[in-house]
Amino acid sequence: MRIAAITLGFGGILVGVFLVGGYLYAAVFARWGESDQSLLFWYLPFLMAGIGCLGVGIGAVTWGRR
Repeated sequence: MRIAAITLGFGGILVGVFLVGGYLYAAVFARWGESDQSLLFWYLPFLMAGIGCLGVGIGAVTWGRR
């Protein structure tokens, strides 16, 4: 059970980092200086899902290590 929690936790962390990084790249850095900044708003679900995955992943790794 502990190994599964740690493995799934690291998977959640990886997915969360990918989603947050994708938001930063696609909505922030790729659009830097353009007049249309609407993607900062429309890509927020990816950012929120990434933060949630990071939280769940960190919680699962912490729980698995105990």
